[in-house]
Amino acid sequence: MQQVTRKTLGAGINLTCVTTPKFKRAVLRAMLVLPLGGEDAALRACLPQVLRRGTARLNDMQAFGTALDELYGARIEAAVRKEGENLCIGFLSDCIDEAYAPGADGLTAGVIGLLCDLLYNPYLQDGLFCAAYVEGERGNLIDRIAALKNDPRSWAPRRLNELMCENEDYGKSALGTIEQAERITPETLYAAYRRALSEAQVELFYCGTMMPDEVEAHFMATPLAQPREGTLYQPHTVVQARPAGDVREVVEDAEVTQGKLSLGFRTGGASLIGGEPAAYWMFQTIYGGSTSAKLFLNVREKKSLCYYASAQFVASKGLMIVNSGIENRNFEVARDEILHQLDLCRKGEITDAELESARKTLVNGWRTMLDDPLTLERYWMGQAAAGTLVSPEERIEQVTDITREQVIAAAQSTALDTVFFMKGAAKCQRIIPLCTRVCRPARWQTVCASAICPRRVSVRPSPFWRPISVRWTHRSPLRASGMTHRRALRTSLSIRCSRMRTAMHCRNSPAPVQVRTRSQATP
Repeated sequence: MQQVTRKTLGAGINLTCVTTPKFKRAVLRAMLVLPLGGEDAALRACLPQVLRRGTARLNDMQAFGTALDELYGARIEAAVRKEGENLCIGFLSDCIDEAYAPGADGLTAGVIGLLCDLLYNPYLQDGLFCAAYVEGERGNLIDRIAALKNDPRSWAPRRLNELMCENEDYGKSALGTIEQAERITPETLYAAYRRALSEAQVELFYCGTMMPDEVEAHFMATPLAQPREGTLYQPHTVVQARPAGDVREVVEDAEVTQGKLSLGFRTGGASLIGGEPAAYWMFQTIYGGSTSAKLFLNVREKKSLCYYASAQFVASKGLMIVNSGIENRNFEVARDEILHQLDLCRKGEITDAELESARKTLVNGWRTMLDDPLTLERYWMGQAAAGTLVSPEERIEQVTDITREQVIAAAQSTALDTVFFMKGAAKCQRIIPLCTRVCRPARWQTVCASAICPRRVSVRPSPFWRPISVRWTHRSPLRASGMTHRRALRTSLSIRCSRMRTAMHCRNSPAPVQVRTRSQATP
């Protein structure tokens, strides 16, 4: 059985201990909680990465790695997180529990000492951070921010949050902007570091076999628990129950072959800090939180309007986000069907089987959380940022008692705020057959294979090869006789020509795509 205790060690310093014999490894955390966004956003996102490069005692990665090896291979990673409208930066450690390592007395104290050194005794040159370290991590941060757009599936909900919460702190990125990152210097970064130490709430965490009093004593022996003076940041999140105005619909073109549709809803106040979050979790799971949910079974499976469709309850902010991948031409009908399924929930068209399936899904999810110390750490960090102390076991008890009427009420409290559609503008594929020594050039047929081009046609190779139809489909660029597109290309263009090779390159070019098929060949 897990025992969870939370204690204030000093002004703005809190320690959460999860004592359990269940795990053979211990997890520790030292995190600074600060406001999200602002002029220091990129500086604060860069800060843990620079601090992780070394301490005053261990001034490079090699020396730091040696120290970790001596602590039975402990691992310490930098962390930058967004919890509601709060930014959490610091370090997370994962190591063997000293109760299961003979002769490892002092292991926990050693890891806590390293965490303390990383935050309070950084490696400095002439009173500032090492210029080479700052330059390297500044470039890494710029690359990380730029790379966010490379994954359309995750970028679409990020963009929805920006639009939906443009007048709220939650709409800001935890990494800042590229423009902010480009202005980072050793001087500005060190100044931001000093401000963070003086303003932040400090959240400490331990999960392992050690009793809370012992853990507290280890932390109290370090500067992590030293008293601080002045005004400290108080973590908070503003939950807006209803949309501030009319529903907004935003369509943006992007170089993607698959459109991304995201819908943002206000939950009527249901969140970690208000309303009935357990009832809302039940509703969200029935609506789009599992493979037996309404969105999955009806919008995806029965009507084939999307490649995926799911709903996520952002309990820290009181939002629900629906994400789906669709064909451009299905935008309106997919949007309407997603909203139709919500209307069915509001009308009470929820079966007993759906209720029980959702209940089991949530219970199993929270029970699984109890089996992983790293997942528990993330859970309790969210609880700390929200100012609550509700355990996964209590969540399980709460959903056990949720009734159909409470689920319907949660659905009726849900209001659409913003619709965001990332419209695919890419023109798909350029297919180039490469022939060596065997075949002579002959006549070529040029067509457009774009899924969004009115000139879309089917291409059938000449009878010289096996007649096999190659066409553009919604699931893969090319499919022939149920094959994958790469295999279809290889079969249709190189059968009876053992030395023929094919290559496919996607350029996302607005120009019409050319598909060439040999009409004649002479051995």
